[in-house]
Amino acid sequence: MRIVDAEVLHVRHALVVPAGPAGVFNAARESLFLKLSCDDGTVGWGETYTLPGNKEVLGRLAADLIGSNPVTIGRPCSVPVVDEVAVASAAGAVDMALFDLRGKALRVPAHVLLGGAVRTRVSVYASGFLYRAGEHPRDTWLAEAQSLLERGFRAMKIRMGAFPVAEELPLIEQLRSFVPDDVRLMVDAWGAYPLPEALRVGRCLQDLGVTWFEEPASPYANYAGYETLTAGLDIAVAGGEMGRTVGEFKHWFDRGVLDIVQPDVAICGGLRSAAAVADLGRLYGIACVPHTWNGAVMAAATLQVIATLSGPSHVDLFADPPLEYDTSENHFMRDIVRDPPHLVDGYFDVPSQPGLGVDIDEGALRRYTVA
Repeated sequence: MRIVDAEVLHVRHALVVPAGPAGVFNAARESLFLKLSCDDGTVGWGETYTLPGNKEVLGRLAADLIGSNPVTIGRPCSVPVVDEVAVASAAGAVDMALFDLRGKALRVPAHVLLGGAVRTRVSVYASGFLYRAGEHPRDTWLAEAQSLLERGFRAMKIRMGAFPVAEELPLIEQLRSFVPDDVRLMVDAWGAYPLPEALRVGRCLQDLGVTWFEEPASPYANYAGYETLTAGLDIAVAGGEMGRTVGEFKHWFDRGVLDIVQPDVAICGGLRSAAAVADLGRLYGIACVPHTWNGAVMAAATLQVIATLSGPSHVDLFADPPLEYDTSENHFMRDIVRDPPHLVDGYFDVPSQPGLGVDIDEGALRRYTVA
């Protein structure tokens, strides 16, 4: 079995209404998909973000795979020493595609290659509630929550920080009263608040029973000041989605800046790197809930990792990391997949198909390809 072709597909679709987290409206969704083809017809898929320089780096890494056996190639990029986002995230897409190929070659799901699943299903949270241009959350949040409940979601992540705290906190309190008590709510502020304000908001959210407060203050400068947040708040502080190396995560763990770590399979270098971050976090008593935000291949790879994760405690109550599932306008999550996963009681089944367990409709994907 040999890799005979590697192709990078840059895809894009315009949003009906520009949308995003606090501080940014995106007019379109974009992603980079990697297709690795073997001489026996087997195809492996990877995916990563359209970060600066990514496409060129991904193309070079993928081209170097031509002629290699995907089962025995090893690691094409030494991710633990990579500290450039473009290289680490390109390596993440390559790692996904190789896991997809290896699983298909060996006829096992990717999670078996990571040591095996410890659960047969994974809980899922709706990652939605984006700010939309020209709209206020008071006019949209309850309707969106009702729609998500009807679709079967039992956990939801809300964006926060685009409007004054005095306007948004009452809306979150209203939302908490609106959804059933057993539906978890999380809040992602996208680094919107200075530290004193983040503390004040976090204390209000913990009183409302919010599960975690994601990146309440700026994550730049290595989460400077986050020690104040984790020490001063009972609500769990989550972050780490832009982490690139295991060493970088260890630095954060040593400083105690996170209660929940969120490695992104596409950014930290792939499935094995995300699993390594989770293993390291467990030594510090830190829960791992991987971040993912783009398309179906990233989500499938993240699901495979989560299937293998144990919790930070020996008590099963703390061993149910959820999968982030983008419920906003995103054609790359659902429209390009044949037989997408079905949500049942707030869970996805762990796939039993070989590889990543996602069947990409290549024709549908190519309709979104840009030059």
